[in-house]
Amino acid sequence: MPYEVNIDQYCLQCEVTSLLDVPPNSEATTSDWDACGYREMEFRVVSAQVYDENGVSTDVGRNACAALAEQYAEFIEAALWRQIETERQDIV
Repeated sequence: MPYEVNIDQYCLQCEVTSLLDVPPNSEATTSDWDACGYREMEFRVVSAQVYDENGVSTDVGRNACAALAEQYAEFIEAALWRQIETERQDIV
């Protein structure tokens, strides 16, 4: 499912390729990861647009998408988690 993330002057179209959201298990004694739970996500920026000061958009190429994904990885991942959590709340 594609997600849209807005960061600075960029509008990124992202695709989540892998997602793990393991809840805490208080009965697990073999590993801290199992006892505390963990979350992992992999994503890629499929396409992007950049907006100038007049609001005019320009498509960004594949190399720039990869660079943006690396530069803003933490921000993108946080925004994607928020969107995924919102979807989960809408389902329940």
